Amino acid sequence: MTRELLQLSGVGKQYGKGSKAHRAVSDVSFSIYAGETFGLIGESGSGKSTLGKMVTGLDYPTEGTILYEGISLWNEKTYKRRKPGEVQIVFQDPQSSLDPRMSVQEIILEPLWALPAEERRQKGSKERLHALISRVGLKPEHLPRYPHEFSGGQRQRIAIARALITDPAFVILDEPTSALDVSVQAHVLNLLKELKRERGLTYLFISHNMSVIRYMCDRMAVMQKGRIVETGTVTDIFEHPQESYTQTLLSSLPSLHNNSYSPSL
Repeated sequence: MTRELLQLSGVGKQYGKGSKAHRAVSDVSFSIYAGETFGLIGESGSGKSTLGKMVTGLDYPTEGTILYEGISLWNEKTYKRRKPGEVQIVFQDPQSSLDPRMSVQEIILEPLWALPAEERRQKGSKERLHALISRVGLKPEHLPRYPHEFSGGQRQRIAIARALITDPAFVILDEPTSALDVSVQAHVLNLLKELKRERGLTYLFISHNMSVIRYMCDRMAVMQKGRIVETGTVTDIFEHPQESYTQTLLSSLPSLHNNSYSPSL
């Protein structure tokens, strides 16, 4: 992991102005290397999801720079040089992130409309679509159905397939299992691990669950009130936390001695 895929420098986000201003993110800087899973953890309201949206392009920073492979995500001229579909996101709640008026097939294929026509035809072929839906644990006969006909875990598998249809190199996972039943969380996490290995993906994994971060990630950053307070490898932070806030998060775990933690337990 030597190539920087994503680099954030002094990134901030403020909503509103004057007395009504709210600063959601302040002076955030870190890098993510190709092939790793980088965890971002903090309490609800700490700015994690806001940061994720800025990385994926759904929101914009009010200061600082976000570079993807050395190219600014927020400079219009250079952004146009980037191949669409390289960065995708899986949201927390599949029930609200999937359009109930669209079939599963329409939902999965929708991101392809950002691609050139020839590439859209290739990546949207029937064979490739069937292979992808099968790989995430569903069946081709599910494609004509609608989101309300599936369980929460199945809906999140649909969301994962939608994120992968463009063959992204980088995927943001914004609390991808927190809205799911405990019984299915491990299955989805293990699927994400397998897909990362098979496709050579890089993940930004956003969570409030320290156990999940430990299970999934190589390095991590701890976020508090919009700021990064600690970064390092997962092993270093779990074994030698430097900040009191990190120590508080770790104290919520029932045990730190089981290195083979599995979210299914």
